[in-house]
Parts: sequence; C-alpha cells; structure tokens
Amino acid sequence: MSTSRRAAPRRSQSPAPASARWRRPAWKDPRLSGGIALVGAAVALGGWAVAAAADTTDVYVLSQDVAPGTDLTADGVLTLVASHPGTGAYVEAGSLPQGAVATRSMTAGELLPRSAIGSAQDLGLRAVVLDVAATLPSTTGTGDYVDLWLLPDEGVRGDEAQSGAVMVAQGLVIAKVGEASTGLLGGPSTGVEVRVPQDSLDEVLGAVAKDGALVLVPTGQEAP
Repeated sequence: MSTSRRAAPRRSQSPAPASARWRRPAWKDPRLSGGIALVGAAVALGGWAVAAAADTTDVYVLSQDVAPGTDLTADGVLTLVASHPGTGAYVEAGSLPQGAVATRSMTAGELLPRSAIGSAQDLGLRAVVLDVAATLPSTTGTGDYVDLWLLPDEGVRGDEAQSGAVMVAQGLVIAKVGEASTGLLGGPSTGVEVRVPQDSLDEVLGAVAKDGALVLVPTGQEAP
C-alpha cells in the first residue's frame, strides 16, 4: 500500500521592513555633519586665539601717578606690559626719547601715550621742594594745582612786619607729597615737591628765603 506524501505547505514570506530595504548613508546623517562642523569651528577658533595671543608688543605703562615735568626715564616710573597692536598712539619698548618728561598728569596703570611726553626745556617747569607749615587735604596729591601763600612771621615787629598773608604764586603743580614731620621750632611741616613755571620761579625762591610760613592752598583743579 503506497502512501502519498503531502507537500509541505509553503510559508508565505513577509515583506522586509523599510529600514532593511534602505538605510541612509552614515556620511549623510545630519548629526554627524553637525558634529564635524562644530569640531572644525573649534579648531579654527583655537588657531585664531593662538595667533592673536602671539601678535602682541610691549608698551610702557605708568607705575605711579605723575605730574607735568616728571622724569619718565627715572627708575620706578614706568614698566612694560604686553599689548595688542593698536593705532600706535602708545610708546613701545625702546622708543622712549632720552630725557623724556610728562607733559600732563597721568595715573598709575595708564598706558603711556606719545602725546604726553616732551622735554623739560619745552615744558618750562622747574622742580622746587617746599617745606610747608600745614598739611594738605587728604584728597590732594600728585598732579593737582595749588597756590603758594606766605604767612606773616609773628616774631617780626616794626617796619619789617608783614600785615597779612601774601599770595606768592599761582598754578603750581604738585609732583610729590612727603611725610609730615615736626620742624625745628616745634611746628608741623610737610615737604612737598612742586613744579614751578619759569616766570614764577623768582617769587617762589624769594618766599622760601623769607621769614614766615609757607602754605599751599589747593585750587580744586588737576593739571591737564
């Protein structure tokens, strides 16, 4: 007796998923493209920063406050700082003229501009140290304008006696204020270095030689 074999039923094949049929090439993935762009931008920015940091030059900067007539070549007045090239308005290292002085007041930390240097002869100011009888206000310092007054000496009598305070000179500029001390006669005094215009020098030196107390009165202005 023969047996008939039944044919095995054919399994129907389901269609392959769409993701299996077609995949986006990896190099076309927008996330990969964005990452590559960010890396490229970072590399370019880093290269620019390194180049910019290397492109610097040394320029002079004030280490202390200065008044017109201050010797800029003296020790401790200037130092050097690295700066990016600008308009050339500031004095570069090695370019400070011999005998250069400040032509205006400047503050510590300020870059030295070319327009603020000159010669002592052209400026026409002379340095004089005065032993003044009264201390200056705490707000008065380097670069401020003061007037010089001579007070009468109470010990002088007769025709030589001075009737009252006399203004000696106007428009003096403070260069340096020393420490207060006690004078030979017991009164307080302060040594103050001032810049005196040439046409006022005779009056100032004459007042120093006279009996009486010298007093500096701030005008409330700063030297330009």
